[in-house]
Amino acid sequence: MSFDPARELPRVLQQYDTLRALLEAHPQLRSRRSHLSGWSTEEHIAHVTLANELVLRNLGNLLKGSGLLVMQGGDATPGALELLQAGSLPRGQAQSPRMVRPPAPVDVPMLLDWLREGRAGFAALDPARIASSGLKIPHQVLGPLDAPEWLRFAAVHTRHHLGIACEILAALGATDLPTLPA
Repeated sequence: MSFDPARELPRVLQQYDTLRALLEAHPQLRSRRSHLSGWSTEEHIAHVTLANELVLRNLGNLLKGSGLLVMQGGDATPGALELLQAGSLPRGQAQSPRMVRPPAPVDVPMLLDWLREGRAGFAALDPARIASSGLKIPHQVLGPLDAPEWLRFAAVHTRHHLGIACEILAALGATDLPTLPA
């Protein structure tokens, strides 16, 4: 199963634009939690930025062919690539590692910086260089992933938390929410 970086990268960049717009459009609601999640909208956004910082680091190491956790070969966890192909993650099935859990409280100016930096990191990638090379880095749940799979994970995972953030805002009364592509 292969994923097309030329399709995934613009998707991630658009998601970053939507995350920023969502954060800026709802200052009165973004830190509130609802019955839908243990995290607020800004906590979901902070989680995604932290997770994507690791994705960018992993992509960088895979592109240079060396670095922390880089390994030759390996199989993804059964069903993992099918989840990425389907483009959705089940809710409440995995616990976020400590290093990507949002800080409490979320510092919104810092979060805006994280969004800016993350978007810039993805924008600097050349999709033509993101290719399967046999090198992989393990994900805590999905198992070893190559560079295109890590980029696909970023798109699917970001979409997952963006959807939850929108649901939380809707439950809190927000009405001007984006329609998210599948």
